[in-house]
Order: sequence, then structure tokens, then C-alpha cells
Amino acid sequence: MPPHAPPHARPAANATFVDPARVDLLLAPFVKDPASRAFVVRCLLGEGPTHHRGSNFVLLSLLGQVLEKVGGAPEGALDAEHPVPLRLPPHLAREAGPQSYPLGLSGAALERLAPKGSRDHESMVDCLCDGPPQHALANAAMVDLLHAVLLRLEARGS
Repeated sequence: MPPHAPPHARPAANATFVDPARVDLLLAPFVKDPASRAFVVRCLLGEGPTHHRGSNFVLLSLLGQVLEKVGGAPEGALDAEHPVPLRLPPHLAREAGPQSYPLGLSGAALERLAPKGSRDHESMVDCLCDGPPQHALANAAMVDLLHAVLLRLEARGS
């Protein structure tokens, strides 16, 4: 690519800064089983275009720092009411095992924006859980982390 190419046309830089161990530790309160958590981390940081892997690491790491500053994930913070579905082609879906990822999406977090069971709430779930794994799981992880932060802030009376 020529050096004068517009920034949006340039390939993303490599993502050597991505540290899967950091994200694994961050997700431990939300995905208890180490093997399941390793699978989620691989989907977030090891699959898809470099810019998605790097972006997921940066955003999750920053949210992790915020959560740490407010005291970490409180017990019972995870309300994985909405499973993040595996999007498999029909011929594989018939033979597949689990039909969702081991990380779910907090329903209580979304109830802050729309009542449970409402069309808006269900649309939010659909939007957040749609797309390739690096998108859908990053969305779920960020919502879950934000929910934990909000619970901590509410407990403080903030």
C-alpha cells in the first residue's frame, strides 16, 4: 500500500500488545471454568481481523481497570440471563453440542435501558449477540463488566 494512502485504507498495525492472560484473569468471575474461559478468550483475541483482536483487548483492559478501581466484580454480579448463541451453519447445528458460548449477556444491565420482555430489550439482546464471535462475545463481556461496575458504584451510593 502506498504511504500516501488514506488512514482508513491502511492495514491495521500488528497487535503484539494483546495479552490473553490479562483478559483471562479479567473474565474469571464471569466464566468460572478455565477451559471454557480459554475458549472465550481465544474467540475475543485470537480470531478475526487484527484490528478487532487489538480493539477487544484495549477496550476490555480499560474496562477491567475501571472495575478494579471500584473494587472488582461483586459476588453475584454475573446475570448471564441471555446466552450468546453460536452461529453455526444448519448442517453443523444439527450435529453440534452446546448452542451458545460459555459467556452470557447480563439481562439486568439491559433492564437499565429497557424493561425486561419489551421489544426494545429483546432488540438490544439481538443486536449485542449478533455477528461473529469476536463481536458478540466482546459485546457481552463489555456489558457484563459495565454491569459489575454499576453494581459497585450503586453499592457505594454513587
